[in-house]
Amino acid sequence: MSEQKQHFYAFGPFRLDPLKRRLLRDGEALRLTPKAFDLLLVLVEESGRTVEKDKLLERVWAGTIVEENNLNQNITTLRKLLGDSRHESQYIATIPGVGYRFVAEVRKEEFTQRRKEEKEDAKAGVVPPERRRMIRYAPLLLVPLVLAGLAYALYTREKPRSAISSIMVLPLENLSGDPAEEYFADGMTDALIGDLAQLGGLHVISRTSSMHYKGTKKSLAQIASEINVDAVVEGTVQRSGDRVVVRAQLIHAATDRHVWVQTYTRDVRNVLDLQSEIAQAVAREVQIQMTPGEQARFTSRRPVQPKAYDNYLQGRYLYWNKRTEENLNKAIELFQNAIKEDAGYAPAYVGLADCYNALSVVQISALPPAEGRRRAEEAATKALELDSGLAEAYTALGYINHYNWNWTAAEQYFKRALELNPSYANAHNVYAGYLMSRGRIDESIAASNRARELDPFSLAISAQRGFLLENARRYDEAIEQLRAVTAMDPNHYQAYWVLGHTYAANGQFAEAVAAAEKAVQLSERAPGALGMLGLAYGLAERKADALKIVTELLELNKTRYVTPAALVNVYLGLGDKEQAFVWLEKAYQERSNYIAYLKVFPILDPIRNDRRFADLVKKVGL
Repeated sequence: MSEQKQHFYAFGPFRLDPLKRRLLRDGEALRLTPKAFDLLLVLVEESGRTVEKDKLLERVWAGTIVEENNLNQNITTLRKLLGDSRHESQYIATIPGVGYRFVAEVRKEEFTQRRKEEKEDAKAGVVPPERRRMIRYAPLLLVPLVLAGLAYALYTREKPRSAISSIMVLPLENLSGDPAEEYFADGMTDALIGDLAQLGGLHVISRTSSMHYKGTKKSLAQIASEINVDAVVEGTVQRSGDRVVVRAQLIHAATDRHVWVQTYTRDVRNVLDLQSEIAQAVAREVQIQMTPGEQARFTSRRPVQPKAYDNYLQGRYLYWNKRTEENLNKAIELFQNAIKEDAGYAPAYVGLADCYNALSVVQISALPPAEGRRRAEEAATKALELDSGLAEAYTALGYINHYNWNWTAAEQYFKRALELNPSYANAHNVYAGYLMSRGRIDESIAASNRARELDPFSLAISAQRGFLLENARRYDEAIEQLRAVTAMDPNHYQAYWVLGHTYAANGQFAEAVAAAEKAVQLSERAPGALGMLGLAYGLAERKADALKIVTELLELNKTRYVTPAALVNVYLGLGDKEQAFVWLEKAYQERSNYIAYLKVFPILDPIRNDRRFADLVKKVGL
């Protein structure tokens, strides 16, 4: 070991020992993963200087390709350990869009002087005070230590301690030989993820990130390292007529050890029981203690008609995820068919609620918001009548009440959803939108970060995070986030829509035009995208082009629904405050989701000091 390592770093009550690779607080060693220790050491060594994210990734994960999320998770771990809060950083400060800086005063102290003094004392026969105390009390300490050791040995012999607290379900392989059956295998995967996610003691990665590894050739250890989980569930599914066969196994990722494997053969009518059986088996193997409520939920499943289940899976996994007007309407038809086959199948009603909510947002604007949310509320309420434990239904109701400005009820629904399913990434995601609209910015970003931890490969969550960062006025971070989404999916309409909005708010008008034009192209000239383009044209001093957008929107309004928010945006770009307020009032009257963000939307800053704007904010309850 070189001489330069014969020192430690002191800050506050902490001591960081590079030689022994440990962190002490008031003399007590704290537990740190190797990567978290390496990250802290780099920050402390560079104290007072900003370290860029790329440099941190390069120094801590040298030679390894990792997601930025790994860095964020380790920063969060360090902040908790050091006692940093969301509102005050005593040790690690975030430098938006750049990286991190260790801000506490750091003292570099050498070991050599202390060792010299100890040697001199030893020659003189002097026993250090701490050693004298140890000698004096050793007999008293020995007995309880022996007893504790015996108790621990007995405990661990009877019940081995589990090292599994986080898990991912890899996409179940379709063995039917028919590619058209892929949706069935995907649906089974999603259902198993959903069941496991309801176990409060287990961190479960969401479906979108699981599907990222479909057909992958990567090793389980590599996947687990990338996604940061302890164990993986993998298996196969084969459906033949009314019979379904599932083979599932639980593998400890670090050791590649097969913890459990089982094959199940069931009638399709009892497929929900099958999913519960597998989830309970996994819970037993990782020694998760289920609450009475969780146990009751797993044992109270009713059979489902095979055709209803099939229609539901097709609606969810062939159409809902594509989030266009055409595909959402196809999903609605399939969910309605599922209900005709089995009127008591609650998830089909949640599917309807999600579709109606999506059709009424500004970006798609296929339904007037009041109409879309009315239908969504009827469907979600029916779902809860049939199954009061559906976190997805509570999330849908939280969303509806958020945009109906029932602020207290909305938050209650979101919190109930997260109580039922702490690993439901979409609940964290839409709750983050609610928190942002209330101006609770730090809480919003924290909820969004949690959604991304649970579903790191979800582009929808990443795009929404860009929207939240924009409203937090962290424009560079928002643009970086949204450009990452469009790099992964060049056809991601929502990301281009938000990117146009963010560029406009940041004064990058040429870039705003380019992003908005792409959104218009991808959406086939949807009113919400046209409004964004009109905003960009106006701000870029292309007044004639902006006025053409106004004409197009007014003509469209004669034959189909056009969201007033689109015209609010264009008139803001043109600097026409009077017309902006005319259409803002229309948006208020129809309870557009645009209105929920009055408190934070940067694009509304030009009219924020107008008395009419203040009155509108009060009427909404913000």
